[in-house]
Amino acid sequence: MTRQDGANDSVLYPHTTNFEGRAPPPDGGYSWQQIRKAIAIPDTNSLHSLRRTDKGQYEYEVWQAGIDRTRYRNVGEYIAFTILKWPDLVDPADEEIAIGQGTVACEERYKTIEPRLTLRLNHYPFPVQESIQYFVLWSTRDMSVPAERDRLDAFLRRQLDCPRGVSKAPVEPSSHDLSSELLPSARGMIKEWMWFVNPIELRSVASVHHLHVFVRDVANAKS
Repeated sequence: MTRQDGANDSVLYPHTTNFEGRAPPPDGGYSWQQIRKAIAIPDTNSLHSLRRTDKGQYEYEVWQAGIDRTRYRNVGEYIAFTILKWPDLVDPADEEIAIGQGTVACEERYKTIEPRLTLRLNHYPFPVQESIQYFVLWSTRDMSVPAERDRLDAFLRRQLDCPRGVSKAPVEPSSHDLSSELLPSARGMIKEWMWFVNPIELRSVASVHHLHVFVRDVANAKS
């Protein structure tokens, strides 16, 4: 049994997600082409084919089960307060407010603050090849709607210093809000990126808007 075979073993790593009819991830992770193909096909089943290993799903569910549900209503609320640490939000855990005592859900509270965008590595991803970095872009706004698309393009261009995903107005590279987890481009290379939004039925964190962002180095034609 190889390491990858072991990772795709629901007996060794029991979890509650039904992967029936969904092939295990390929050895070495999904390729750029496989992810792009899944994004390009406009139906749920194509994205549905991208899945965690059994080991990855088990680890995600163990982490999720450790969240104190007397303080946080759902995974999204826990992420917003303890991981993203968005300002202007009052953490119910800090105020010792128990769930069910009239608190307002996180997804309603963060809509009242200024737009926030936070780019972080996905720590419970489906596996991708080593040449790819897999991020989650968390947002207080729905970045999949056309009205927010320019903000999304500008933010990603600032993060990645990349000519793809060009927005209407040029954005100069800046250190502002840059992700410390983003690897610098290799010599003579630039960043290429693509993203997708999961349909509602595939979202493991439904209460906080987020995109799945994939980044890799490609040769710079100008170098």
